[in-house]
Amino acid sequence: MVRRSTLGVTPSPKRRRKSVPLNRTGNVGEDETVKCDNVIHFPSLRQVLDDRMKRRIRRNGLSEEMNAIDAEKRRRNAEHRAELQRLRDALAEKDAEIERLQNATTLQDAARIVELEQEVVTLKNALSEKSNAEEDGTQGYEWTMAARDPFSDSYMDDEAFGDTTMADLACSTPSRARASFPTPPCTSPPPCTSPTMPTTPCSFRRGAPITPPTHASIQASLPDPEKEALEQELGSLRLELNKLTATLESHEALKGRLTSKLSAASSNPENKEDVESHLDTVLQSLSDRTAALLELNSSLSSLGFPGKDASEIIASLAAAFRAARLELEYLTPGEITLPLSSHGAEVLDLVLASLRDLARKSRDDDESIDEYHALELSLRQQLGARVEAMDRLNRELERCGAKLRERDDRIADLEVGLDRLKGAVRGYGRDISELESLVQRLEAEGQATEARLQGEVAAARAGRSAAEAELERRTAGAADLEAKLTAALSQVGSLQEQAAALREDRTALNRSHGKALALRDARVAELRAEIDGVNAGLRAAHETIRRLRVENAGLAGRLEDERARAGEAVDAVKAELERVVRERSGLLAGPARNSGGDCIASRTRRRSSKAREAVKADLPSGKATRRRYDSGLGLLDEDGDGADAGEVELV
Repeated sequence: MVRRSTLGVTPSPKRRRKSVPLNRTGNVGEDETVKCDNVIHFPSLRQVLDDRMKRRIRRNGLSEEMNAIDAEKRRRNAEHRAELQRLRDALAEKDAEIERLQNATTLQDAARIVELEQEVVTLKNALSEKSNAEEDGTQGYEWTMAARDPFSDSYMDDEAFGDTTMADLACSTPSRARASFPTPPCTSPPPCTSPTMPTTPCSFRRGAPITPPTHASIQASLPDPEKEALEQELGSLRLELNKLTATLESHEALKGRLTSKLSAASSNPENKEDVESHLDTVLQSLSDRTAALLELNSSLSSLGFPGKDASEIIASLAAAFRAARLELEYLTPGEITLPLSSHGAEVLDLVLASLRDLARKSRDDDESIDEYHALELSLRQQLGARVEAMDRLNRELERCGAKLRERDDRIADLEVGLDRLKGAVRGYGRDISELESLVQRLEAEGQATEARLQGEVAAARAGRSAAEAELERRTAGAADLEAKLTAALSQVGSLQEQAAALREDRTALNRSHGKALALRDARVAELRAEIDGVNAGLRAAHETIRRLRVENAGLAGRLEDERARAGEAVDAVKAELERVVRERSGLLAGPARNSGGDCIASRTRRRSSKAREAVKADLPSGKATRRRYDSGLGLLDEDGDGADAGEVELV
């Protein structure tokens, strides 16, 4: 099992041979200062990896890919930071502009603004009355003749559109695709059938032809869509006519009231001075309002919006706000609940809210990037710690293997000693059996001797003393042999006890060896699981590298296509230059110098063909000139070569 207390926090130092001799007389104070420093330095990935992983990376050609990936990450981070800075600058500019506009608007007098608004309303009413009067003077439908002659085509005009119709079409059609708008904008004109719609040139045309009279013979009552459309249009026209009639009646009533007022004022001569003073006051107020209107025009023109007068500037301002609202809708389709016909202040607040959201999202992205960097550093540290732990475990496994081999050798030696002890015990048994046979033989000899002596007692009394002495000597030898036998038996018992102790030691050693093998198998299984995880990460890295190589191959193919197109463009330019040179030589030389012109043209063609061959020779072709890595920086040199090759020198 891996003990977490043994894993170091900092990764292992870089294992490589120093190219300079070791400084044995270093400053001790500097080392203590470095050790006491609280700054944590995170090494790079190559310092964390061991030599085996470095060799594998070099063997698989992954070093360049890692450098390219790191460079791409740094470039993306720089682009994100630049974009964030640009957005912050734009937001600061917008805030300053909003503050300036707020200050400019707060400086105006509220009462004066109200008066100007009332004046604008009166002017608009006067303009609308004037337009209504002009429309009353225009020629419309001849209702009496139309009722008498329903088949007349005098008012059909299907081949041309008026200016108002084109303006309506332009207003009702946005500048982009309407895929993101399920409904038309609120500022688009309503249909002609609306009761609140004023009369337009579209209402002076019939949208469908009249049903021919031959259809009158049909007995079935079929719905006629054309007739229904005509009826709807007729209803809308009647509503328009009623509105116009009501407007004319109101105008006539106003005219009558004014006439009565003027007649009453003219009958009383005392009110003439009051009327003149009132007219002077009205004229003075009109001049003041005109000056205020001019000042308002200058203030509006100072805002920087296009337009000659206040109405055009206000229209351009409204168009700008509408374009901003449409752009917001195009950027985030279906997410904004604000209608298209909202005021400029609401649109401006919406733009500011969107900018604040973008700034917040950019800050969140920066925080997430920092978190990812911190996570990457921690993962690198963990990887270094795991590599160190694996190396330490490998060394421990080697030491355990050496100890196991030593124990196996010791067990083999003990088995050899045990075999030797068994052989010695068997030898001792053979000696004991020989001693027993010797004792039996001696007893038999003693009995034979005793029988012989008893038989010879009568014959040889003289040698009795010698025989007794010999018997005593033999008895003493038998006692010595019995003592030796007892010592041999005691030695055999001690050897048996030693053999039992050796058996117990061997059993305990086998048991401890089995436990050590079980622990080693469990640790090996854990290490295999970790190695499988590392192999899975390496397979993912290989897959990423393969995808990058495929993309690199695709970019190389595109580069070849671009080079081919550039060659074709150069050939076309050369052909055009040759044609121009031929025409110019024909115009300058004339009929007298045809031979000189032909010479110039031929020399130009020869030079252009040589330039074309040089360009083709410079362009890489096929697999022979294909490079393994292409960063795309050589395009500038190739474009420059193509441009030099495309020049034609005139002689």
